Amino acid sequence: MQDHHPSPPAVGLDAGGSLGRPGGSSAAPDRRRRYWSSGLQVLGVLVLGGAFVVQMDASDLHMLATPRAAGWLTVALLCFCVGQVLNGLAWRHLLHGQGGRVPFMDMIRHDLASVFWSTVLPGGVVGEVVKGVRLARDADAGAVAVSILSARLVGGATACLLALACLPFSGIDGAFRAIGALALALTALVGLGGLVALALGPAALPLSLRARLPVGRMPSARDLLLAFVLALVTHSAFALVYCAGFAATGPWIPFADGAVLSALTSVAQLLPVSVGGLGVRELTISGLGARLVPKPAADAAAVALALVFTVFVALGGLVELGRVHAARR
Repeated sequence: MQDHHPSPPAVGLDAGGSLGRPGGSSAAPDRRRRYWSSGLQVLGVLVLGGAFVVQMDASDLHMLATPRAAGWLTVALLCFCVGQVLNGLAWRHLLHGQGGRVPFMDMIRHDLASVFWSTVLPGGVVGEVVKGVRLARDADAGAVAVSILSARLVGGATACLLALACLPFSGIDGAFRAIGALALALTALVGLGGLVALALGPAALPLSLRARLPVGRMPSARDLLLAFVLALVTHSAFALVYCAGFAATGPWIPFADGAVLSALTSVAQLLPVSVGGLGVRELTISGLGARLVPKPAADAAAVALALVFTVFVALGGLVELGRVHAARR
């Protein structure tokens, strides 16, 4: 488990949510930049959330109080559970391949905590940083960082490739389809390029990139292939979450539309303009969903899917409260 690239000094997850070298003379400017970025993201929640509320047609919101909605929201929650578990199994498998052992229930708790912190704190990847730091207490830090980052790159690329394959069969057309295809393709290339960069190792990269890569052994091709398979099933489950969320408000959307909406919403949330993607998610679902179903139904579906996600954020909060209580005892 101590199989590191020998050339650069140790690299890990820093408090700002990036992979880089600790310390240095730029610490104070970096801290000020993070404060400004965090403040702007908090402002983004207010502006984008307000924009969604202002433009929302609430005439179909009453549909969420029906038995039909309760049934479909339960389906959405179950599909989200499946996706979350499979997503965790991907990084857990990659870490196991490098000698790190994580019990199944610990994996669940780590992922729920990650969802919670990534939603309530600015930065987008704060939850992954928290998870990585905690895992590194019992495993090699380089192996943890490489496993988590590899799984994240594999998952992002797979979601976008699945959506690109489904896009010709989606009801999203015209300029929205063209822009969506470009965004998905670029994001997939970034994910695959990141995996190539990890495989090349720090010695083969420019100095500017070396400082942002974790030092650790790249997972084997066999382990990465299984991670891709798990990611494919993961994002198929997340696509069904969107299908069920729309069905809760009335109209059903096909799997292809669910896959495209799920991936494009995730891509939109990569923009560092909001805490936890709040406001960005709802506006994206509402805007693209209105290309598929009447706008009132799309707006209600955006609210329904926000409720589903909030359940998992709340579960993550409960996990963290349990951790605090156990530490005090």
